[in-house]
Amino acid sequence: MNKIAPNDIVKVASKIPNNMPVPDVTKVFDMLMEFKRENEATKRDIARLDVMKEVMITEITKKYDFYEKLFNNVFDERRIAIQKYFEIIDSGIKQNDKDLVLSGLSNLSNVVASSPFANIGELKNLIESNKQIEM
Repeated sequence: MNKIAPNDIVKVASKIPNNMPVPDVTKVFDMLMEFKRENEATKRDIARLDVMKEVMITEITKKYDFYEKLFNNVFDERRIAIQKYFEIIDSGIKQNDKDLVLSGLSNLSNVVASSPFANIGELKNLIESNKQIEM
């Protein structure tokens, strides 16, 4: 039960009119006690919700960081592959090697035409399993 400081009682009692009937004074004190209990419960609820908010923000931030890293890695791999095939094509052009140019174009076409999200369902299942994902 909530304790009331003696100073609080004196402050409240000094505000009560002298001619107020005792039952009314009791009723006022009961209402004040109920208000104090509700106020303390509200403070606890607010503190609990603040903690929950911080936990949720942390979880969202971690997920954002994970997805950013994941997609950066996926697209970095594609960028590196595309760059390599352009180097092969350039080399084939410099050497006047049609087969090398065709090979570079064919592989470049395959990378560009393929979707980095072809196995998105598999990736989703892996993410939801909370297993470690190697990048």
